[in-house]
Amino acid sequence: MRNFLIIAICSVLAWVASQPLHAQYTDTEFWLGSGVSQSINKDLSWSLQWENRWTQGMRWHDQGLVDAALEYDLNKHWSLNAQWRFSERQLAEGGYATRRRGALRLLGDWKAGGGKVKGRLMWTESWNPLLGWEDIQTRTWEPTTRMRLGYVHALASQTRAEVSWELFYRGDGQWSERRQASASWDVSKYWAVGASYMFGNTWKDDDPWRAHVLRIKTTWTLPSVRKIRRTSPPARIYKDGNAVGSRKMSACPPCKVNQLRLTEVNGKGEPADFIELLNEGDAPCDLKGWRITEALDRSGWMFPSVVLPASACWLGFEGGRNSFDFGISADGETLFLIGPNGVNFQKHLVLESTEYRSQGVDKSGVWNIFEPSPGLVEYRK
Repeated sequence: MRNFLIIAICSVLAWVASQPLHAQYTDTEFWLGSGVSQSINKDLSWSLQWENRWTQGMRWHDQGLVDAALEYDLNKHWSLNAQWRFSERQLAEGGYATRRRGALRLLGDWKAGGGKVKGRLMWTESWNPLLGWEDIQTRTWEPTTRMRLGYVHALASQTRAEVSWELFYRGDGQWSERRQASASWDVSKYWAVGASYMFGNTWKDDDPWRAHVLRIKTTWTLPSVRKIRRTSPPARIYKDGNAVGSRKMSACPPCKVNQLRLTEVNGKGEPADFIELLNEGDAPCDLKGWRITEALDRSGWMFPSVVLPASACWLGFEGGRNSFDFGISADGETLFLIGPNGVNFQKHLVLESTEYRSQGVDKSGVWNIFEPSPGLVEYRK
């Protein structure tokens, strides 16, 4: 089914790319923008985007184009997004005219072939905010429906590539499309830079319009409100359910890949997501240089020098002192433990999180769902 879906998407995008690009009128445009977003909790987030657009060979200008949006995750694959736009469009006789636009978007994504298939169904309506009440009552509302299908794939060095095709249907019966190819780079955990090429094309028009667009955008992701408001406990060492101090040993050997075992993970933990790591060996070892990451091409978080006694576990909460600094996806993901040499690693598939439940190694040594027990490992090798 997955391979069929990938082939179908590639076929659609290939057909779109093969369509003729000639037209009676061709426009060149440049869009420059930035955005900021933040998670309020596990399901709700907000975003704010600003953009300037130069069209008609850089002679026409839309300024102060600002989008404010709220997004709610309906489930693992779908989310609902409501957006409000303020913009000013340049007039032929000089000056700018204010515009408003409301939008409702249904967003979906599914893992496929090492990347993600992304879909979007969107309804928009624009209006002049200076219209009087009588004009609004008699105005004919003609919302635009937009349908988008795309595929995004992660590349090396924290970069991503994406291709998409979008179909527009306006209330006056006009059809158009937009083809897009883009690439983005995660400069840091919170800052990303992206560049896109877009081709716009009207259909069923005696005087067709085409547009070639170059878009540059930077985005910032703020730490989640939930993370800012809470104080996560520091990372600690536990043995038999009791906290113990990490001893300083001058000649403690580094932990080996067959000594460590991920014994408990919670993506909806309280007061924060947590990870529990057990030393299954018969001797203490040092975690210094080991890393926890969500992807092999990302640096993730690196352990400082931490001596882990035999049969003891390390317990770290997201954002706590001397602990990992990234959230565990409630939808499930893959965690990697990577050794100091960068070669030896363990791969752990984390399942979808359940409220008030943890997942990890149970008493029989099998990965399972159970009551949270941070710092208390009942399993023994």
